Amino acid sequence: MSTTGRSGTTPRFPAYSSHFPEDTQAFVFAQYACQAGSLGQAANGAATIAELFSGEHQPEVLDRGWFTDTVGAHNVVWLAYWFDLEAYDRWQRSDRVRSAWEQLPSDGPVGHWREVCVIPVERNETLHTHQSADYATSGLSQHEAVEHLETQVHDYWGAARDRIADSAVDPLEPALPVFEPQTALERDTLGRRVTVEVPGNVALIRTAQDWSASTLYREKYLADVKPAKDRGVDYLATHPDSGCIAARNLDEESADGTWLERTCTIAWFASLEHLMTWCRSHRTHLEIYASFFQMVGGGEGPLDVAFWHEVSVLPSGSVTTEYVNCHQATGFLPLTADHRSTSTA
Repeated sequence: MSTTGRSGTTPRFPAYSSHFPEDTQAFVFAQYACQAGSLGQAANGAATIAELFSGEHQPEVLDRGWFTDTVGAHNVVWLAYWFDLEAYDRWQRSDRVRSAWEQLPSDGPVGHWREVCVIPVERNETLHTHQSADYATSGLSQHEAVEHLETQVHDYWGAARDRIADSAVDPLEPALPVFEPQTALERDTLGRRVTVEVPGNVALIRTAQDWSASTLYREKYLADVKPAKDRGVDYLATHPDSGCIAARNLDEESADGTWLERTCTIAWFASLEHLMTWCRSHRTHLEIYASFFQMVGGGEGPLDVAFWHEVSVLPSGSVTTEYVNCHQATGFLPLTADHRSTSTA
């Protein structure tokens, strides 16, 4: 194995990337959520669709979390992965799933939304501080067929792009070069079902932190790194000029809603370049970066807080969305009317 990454430098620490079975061409990542004015209402709403993720053609990986969005609404989210596209297709076309979603009320105190991606593996990259056998965390690496192999392509700006196989042959130029949210919609999205045509080459990141097994770095992580990370996500969620369409800071939970000692951020960007520009140059991410290396430079011992991320660049037509009785700032709803189509339930 080479001792240097594509930047010509030697990484300062080991890191690992997920590798799929050779016959895997794509996988599905789906977010199904309930939105409400209180966390209790949102959790109850999420419970009504929980049974959909069990039984025939169920997802191979299922996580759960909740977050408070930019207008103060609470969202409880199911995070589901399928590695068999035919199984997912049968699942989402089944009578029980289709009818359950179609029968969701389009008015009242709760809303529901779903954002579903079919992700080509050559447009995806991951990076982990630990192998899954040593520190089991959430995300697609939970699938038994996914291996973690050490990579030298990390620890330099631009490494994420280099780990995306298609970036070697495709510039991944965005169909939405500038994200300018629509502040006033012609019609209120509450009480309606709204689908959004998502532009090509948007970038999706899920980045996570797990301190459940930490004894050495727990205090420093919670006191220094986590607050810096939270400030960065808050900035993205409220500054569309960064190119961030939506940013969600989730507290992860077990399937029954029990809080876990791990979090994740899920964010949509207009392009991979918007994401990478924020990472390499904005003060909020540089503060996260600095706080992390200050923590690990203390010499307490091997890092025992696990960090990982999944980044994907989605081709046109690979993302489907629907928002049922959700407020105007949810997900892709702030896109201009050119990217939206609306139907009343």
